Amino acid sequence: MSAPTAARVLIVDDQPRNLDALEAMLEPIDCVVVRADSADDALLKLLKTDFAAIILDIRMPGMSGIELAMLIKQRRRTRHVPILFLTAHFVTDEEVLRGYRVGGVDYLSKPVNADVLRSKVGAFVDMFRKTLALADLNETLEREVAERQKAQAELESANRELERRVDERTAALLRAHRGVRENEERLRMAMEVAQVAAWEWNLRTGDMAWSTDPEALFGLAPGSMGPDMRLMHVIHENDRERVARLVADALEAGNYEAEYRVLRPDGSIRWITDRGRIVTEGDTDRMVGIARDVSADRHAAQERERLLKMEAEARAEAERQSRLKDEFLATLSHELRTPMNAVLGWLSILESGKPIREVHGALTVIRRNAQLQARLIDDLLDMNRLMSGNVTVERTAVDVGALVQATMQTLQPVAQEKGVQLIAVVDSNSGQLQADARRLQQVLWNVVHNSVKFTNRGGRVELRVKLDADAVQILVQDDGKGISPQFLPHVFERFRQEDASPTREFFGLGLGLSIAKQLIELHGGTIEASSEGEGRGASFVIRIPVAAASPAASSQPLRGPLTMPA
Repeated sequence: MSAPTAARVLIVDDQPRNLDALEAMLEPIDCVVVRADSADDALLKLLKTDFAAIILDIRMPGMSGIELAMLIKQRRRTRHVPILFLTAHFVTDEEVLRGYRVGGVDYLSKPVNADVLRSKVGAFVDMFRKTLALADLNETLEREVAERQKAQAELESANRELERRVDERTAALLRAHRGVRENEERLRMAMEVAQVAAWEWNLRTGDMAWSTDPEALFGLAPGSMGPDMRLMHVIHENDRERVARLVADALEAGNYEAEYRVLRPDGSIRWITDRGRIVTEGDTDRMVGIARDVSADRHAAQERERLLKMEAEARAEAERQSRLKDEFLATLSHELRTPMNAVLGWLSILESGKPIREVHGALTVIRRNAQLQARLIDDLLDMNRLMSGNVTVERTAVDVGALVQATMQTLQPVAQEKGVQLIAVVDSNSGQLQADARRLQQVLWNVVHNSVKFTNRGGRVELRVKLDADAVQILVQDDGKGISPQFLPHVFERFRQEDASPTREFFGLGLGLSIAKQLIELHGGTIEASSEGEGRGASFVIRIPVAAASPAASSQPLRGPLTMPA
């Protein structure tokens, strides 16, 4: 991921003292303030630099703020930059609507409340940085897909080269066979392949004559074929009976063909193909034929099958990654838009000045949705760091009971809202373990929150901790929706959700459990999921090795059962 880009805010006003005041108000925010004292100056700066937000005075000599905003929104590069209008005059509803129509997001009256200005600009600056982070993540995913496609293309090229060589070899053999006369049978078979030996077997005496030394040709020990020079003496014991039957059948039918294994002195195996026919000349019966070492052909065929299998697997993996990318981008768009719509909707109501009964409730909804969107983005950034290997574990002495208690207190509001009962039981001997407290807290939050999310109203989620041999075992169990047997093997895969449709019931990107698994593995531990099926609940068992497990000396961890009713 590239280094963070400085967020810039453009302030436009024809009065230098107003620019000085705005710059002073924005100084506490981590951003770069760029000044423009006219509409033309602002347009020149917009051509050179990207901005997180624009603060624009409505009434300036020459080109007004509204006209400048219209020009800004006409450019593709700047049409999405949020614009805050400033005015020292009374603004009618028609003027307000006109400002919103040209792309303004808010009106601020002079004198400007510094806290309100910093809050609004700070939100746009934060959104600008997160948008850049998401763009970097998308670029990383596209790069991975491109690399997989490149690997697939290389495999296809290797397969084409192998097929070309096979075609050339076949064509060469066909050319060698042309023009050979039918009565030159022995020569035709000898030229069919390399590593071939012609033989002649006298059926009366049992003696065999060879065109070359078969023991040297096939790499056999000298004298291993016996005084009669028959390959039957070195045939693999599992092939010997079958070959004997083929020889007996050939003596009846006149034609012989067999393929079998022979053993070399070093224990290696070579494949031999025999072909022959009975020839009768006067009162002498004999069988003539050739023996050929086909081990290389067999190995080439196996290698071709292996390459074809690798190519098919690479193609399937590339298609799967492409499909997952499309599904993920669709899910990401939906999941980010949903909380943002709620935030913008309530902000619009609050800014309209209309009376609201429960202002605190509206602010709670805004805060909850903003936190939800922030967690989604944090999950994406964590997954990117895990995939790039940039996550380190800082081990310290961690009190398991205190960690469980903090997790339960954090998730209690979520459970209460769903009507789910949270129960924690911590073994008094669980003591401490050497771990990264922040990362372990993240794991517990992800797993317990997942159980709460998929548990119906009136259900319960239990968290049990005990010391098991040389590891701390954490069991998270619920009686909720459960996991189907088909999806269970994929429950820890990133971006995988059992219901990935746009109309699914449950919120999320499918990253929480994947992040939890990778963080636990960084601790040298394991996490496993089990479920008896849909509607039967689910269990997650986490095991973390303990370097030294002993009761905490200074802290007061959670002891015995802790029940938090929803």
